[in-house]
Amino acid sequence: MNRHGTENGERNERMIQEIYQAIKTKKNLRENLTKLKQLLKTPEYRERFVKITGKNYDFLMKLLVEEDPKVRKNAAGVLGDLHCQDALDLLLDAYEEEETLFIRADYIKAMANLDCREYLDVLESHLEELTAREEIPENEKKHVQEEIRQLQLLILAQGERKPRIFNGYTQLNDVILVTRKAFYDVTQAQIRDAKVARTGLGLRVQTANLDQLLEIRTYKELLFVLHGADRIPSSPQEAAKALADTDLLELLEKNHAQGDFFCFRVTISGPMSLEQRSMFIRKLSMELEELTDRRLINTPSNYEIEIRLIQMKDGSFYPVLKFYTLKDNRFAYRRYTISAGMQPFLAAGMLKLVEEELTEHAQVLDPFCGTGTMLIERNYLMAARDSYGLDIFGEGIDKARVNTKIARMNINYIHRDFGDFRHDYLFDEILTDMPEQGNMSREELDKIYQMLFDRGMELLKPGGKMFVYASEMGMLKKQIRLHGNAYILKREYCISEKQKKYLYVIQFVNK
Repeated sequence: MNRHGTENGERNERMIQEIYQAIKTKKNLRENLTKLKQLLKTPEYRERFVKITGKNYDFLMKLLVEEDPKVRKNAAGVLGDLHCQDALDLLLDAYEEEETLFIRADYIKAMANLDCREYLDVLESHLEELTAREEIPENEKKHVQEEIRQLQLLILAQGERKPRIFNGYTQLNDVILVTRKAFYDVTQAQIRDAKVARTGLGLRVQTANLDQLLEIRTYKELLFVLHGADRIPSSPQEAAKALADTDLLELLEKNHAQGDFFCFRVTISGPMSLEQRSMFIRKLSMELEELTDRRLINTPSNYEIEIRLIQMKDGSFYPVLKFYTLKDNRFAYRRYTISAGMQPFLAAGMLKLVEEELTEHAQVLDPFCGTGTMLIERNYLMAARDSYGLDIFGEGIDKARVNTKIARMNINYIHRDFGDFRHDYLFDEILTDMPEQGNMSREELDKIYQMLFDRGMELLKPGGKMFVYASEMGMLKKQIRLHGNAYILKREYCISEKQKKYLYVIQFVNK
């Protein structure tokens, strides 16, 4: 360790030691407990504190009976952060005796970091007592709701509740297949015996055959439509009431095996700031729990449903549901991704668009394959005789190999620059998602487009085709012109107007 690092370590040691001594001697307890709680979030400080105290936290436990409620609150928090199991009985006693409402939830948060299974019956009794209260004064409501919420989270985390099981595959449901407008036609053509309408999100389908929809690869996700409120108000309290008045609970119950309650989360799609979003979701969730008699429980993890609110221009929301209980295994092979990786529904949708242009038993090459999504989806749609993927990004190649193994396909991946690639025979197809500019100059990117067309003349059979997904229309069409009569642009499809991304079908005519 260098001198600078040693000095920092010594300074940190002194800081922790000073706070420790101050708390032991009860100096500025509020301030020092707050400082300690912040420092314990950093592993280095936590290790130093544990070493200094020797895990003897009696001096902290004694603070649970201090007169200052904020001292009791922070002491409980510190004991929880330290996972002090010896403090469990004292924390439970302090919780049961606490009369200051805003602190009670903090004892539960602290106990949630400990093994509370022996006291679950006791905690469940407290939860039942709280939820049975009919009249709660307005000035107490916020604190009581938070106490209820923390009890629910603790019991959920440490109890033995069985998750709800989806069994509504043959129930008549109103769902939305979220997809790009470019894929509406090819997606709708795969839907049988169902009523279909087009919306801004995708295709709205009324069906009693969800299994059929779960075989279609050209949409991103399946969402359930709520009935009874086309728009949700922009106030969290009014939004909760509007949601409770829809067929939300009925929809959940008819599609799931019998059970107790549903764990949910709320997400918002729209221009709200993070702070506004967090506050809105918190208030809405607490209100919705109460309005549904806690048949819905808001949880930060292990949620079974997502209530998604899509914000409209007037500030109101369009509500839809996502069921995490409904297993969608269409893209289960995609275990590993990279930041620039293509979403599999996008690859599947584009390939479905050009299905008639694909060659059966083709020799296929992707010169910028990433994690292999284009090649994998090409083989799902129409099995190739041989598939090759190239990329200079080694991590992408490693992940492509794993993903392809999960998909049980045979695709050859090579960690190599396209410009250096050589092969014994020619290919029927080149398909690829062209690199974005990123940190490259325009000149560097233009050379990559030139390389695609130069190498295409060397690697494609006469009559072979390139399927190119790209945002640089000018560069692509320039290369077609510069290569004389070697290539014909057969078709182009607008995949994203906003991103100006197109899929091009280009045929190699001659050399």
